[in-house]
Order: sequence, then structure tokens, then C-alpha cells
Amino acid sequence: MPTPPRPERRGGTAEYLPVHGSMSHQPGMRPRVRVLVEGRISEVRLQPIGALPRYEAEVEIRQSLRTVVSAQTKAARGSFAAPTSAIAMDTPELSDAPGPLAPGARVRLIWHGQRSVPGLDAGTRLRCSGMLARDAVGPVIYNPRYEIVSRHTP
Repeated sequence: MPTPPRPERRGGTAEYLPVHGSMSHQPGMRPRVRVLVEGRISEVRLQPIGALPRYEAEVEIRQSLRTVVSAQTKAARGSFAAPTSAIAMDTPELSDAPGPLAPGARVRLIWHGQRSVPGLDAGTRLRCSGMLARDAVGPVIYNPRYEIVSRHTP
């Protein structure tokens, strides 16, 4: 079995680039940040049958917040103290700093290994959380936690 290629090495440091390439990001912003976003799905993209399963939705942002993990959210699952909502597990950071995404911006949500995600269609308003990254196309959140706020309302 051939060995996979080693990641590129940047400069003379021990810092490696990801195998898929480097992520571009805005100056002064960390390449990835945990966020909570709310918005409306403007479009969904389906993969052909022969392609790897992947469901992609583009969301027009209404509001975004940076999030932090608190001691309460680290309670064991199934315990009385554990939050009941997946979204409640990400607590918004209380800060006057602007959100990582401006209202009206678009972010792609990608679920790997899924051909469809029940309830998520164009027009659905949702709230989701995950790690915001940037790729060559723009901001993206892979396999986000989500909850449907409303469906197909203006």
C-alpha cells in the first residue's frame, strides 16, 4: 500500500499546511473560529449519484456571534445539567466585538456523508453552530449543529 504524501512544510518551522491546501483568511482573523449564525437558506446544492455523498446549503446571514465553550456545556451527556438543545451547547461570548460575519453575508454549510438533510430546503430559516473556516470560495461550516427556526416564511 503506498504511503500518503506528507503535508507541505512552511518555512523552516514545524508548522504544516493541511493536505488540501492552505486556508485564506482576513488579516487579523484566526483561520477558524467557533460561531453561532442565524439566517435563511438561499439555495441548496445536490451531488450527482456517482459522487461522494455531500449536502450543501448556502445561508444568507441575519446575525452571527462568536461562541465559547463554558464549563456548563462540558457536562456529561445524559446528565441532569447537560443542555437539551444541540445549539444550547454553544454559548455566545458576551462581547461588544462585531460578529465574524456581517448581516447579508453568505456562508456555505456542508454535511459530508449525507445526500439530504431533512427539513433543510431553500427558504428555511435556521440557527446553526460550528467551526467557521474559509476556503477558496468563501466562509464555510462543515457538519454544523442546527435547529430549524421556521420554514418557508417571508
